[in-house]
Amino acid sequence: MNTKILFLVLTGCLLSLAAWLVHVPNPVQADEVPEKYRDTVTKGLEYLDKNQFADGHWEGDDGKHPVAVTALTGMALLMEGSTVHKGKYSANIRKAVDWLMTRSQAARDGLIFSGHPSETDRYMYGHGLAVQFLAWAYLAENDKARREKLTDVVAKAVKYIDNARSTQGGWYRTSKVEGHDFDEILATAIQIQAMYMVREHATDAQEYVKVSLEKYEKGAKPGPNRSRPAETAAALACRSNPLTFLDQHGVCTTWFTYCRTEIPMGRNIQFGRDELTHYYYAQAVYNHTLNVPTPVVAWSDYRTALFDHLQSTQNKDGSWPAPAEAQCGIGVGPVYGTAVWCTILQLDKRNHPLTRERERRTR
Repeated sequence: MNTKILFLVLTGCLLSLAAWLVHVPNPVQADEVPEKYRDTVTKGLEYLDKNQFADGHWEGDDGKHPVAVTALTGMALLMEGSTVHKGKYSANIRKAVDWLMTRSQAARDGLIFSGHPSETDRYMYGHGLAVQFLAWAYLAENDKARREKLTDVVAKAVKYIDNARSTQGGWYRTSKVEGHDFDEILATAIQIQAMYMVREHATDAQEYVKVSLEKYEKGAKPGPNRSRPAETAAALACRSNPLTFLDQHGVCTTWFTYCRTEIPMGRNIQFGRDELTHYYYAQAVYNHTLNVPTPVVAWSDYRTALFDHLQSTQNKDGSWPAPAEAQCGIGVGPVYGTAVWCTILQLDKRNHPLTRERERRTR
């Protein structure tokens, strides 16, 4: 598909997503963030505001992973309800959008890449998250010239995702196009959600994730499975798309049962390590509670245990601890952690395009 045709297709997808978000029936009134935690959220968002660079980006410690951290932080501000043109954080969001658009690399077919060494061997993380943020920001963009530019950037980025997919059916930290024909669950989950944000279905990629997780159950992945909780949480988060909640013959129940036992809560959370796991697990629990009459893990129970801990451990400046020695796949440092926790703390606002009540299907 050439770029012009892809541009037109993507424009239609983004416009239909915007229309769907406006008109979709919403029989259950969305809650606000519980009053008890609102000051915690405010302080976290103000910390993110103060730590944005003048050119519009955010970054981890030592400048690491600026594309991923900018996208995650931008989405945390969108969760608050601000848009590119309205709200307390509109200027922050607009500058972040502009910064990411300028990182679209024409020489690399639209890859969104900053050039920082930390991204060299894992640029698909940042790329997929950037697509999510830019597609979300697009929904409120009413300036014609900016809208066309943004659509062009996202169209090329989505095409890059499609081409980057491995022959195994998933995605890796780097692209097949650049000679890296590998795959992993976390990178795949990020691309699945990116495709969902432009209303592109990824059913076959869901099957790849399911088969990959089954390898753990069958003992095909030997040794310590430190990444398994995050991978399972990410797989659960991907069971929801903008139209449908998927439950494949009880796999959600099996995965939730595992996560409930293995994912640390309360004092057992290790800041600087467990953010990504909870970023996906929280989305999964929230959507599961919305769409299933008797969820394995109820959002209210999860929320109380996690939010109380976050409230009691927040630093005075609004951030959360991030030990220098703690390494994470797509970010390290307090900005990254604060963006993740602020996103989770605001799920009750139901502003995220991927948190909706949906038709339930079994596949």
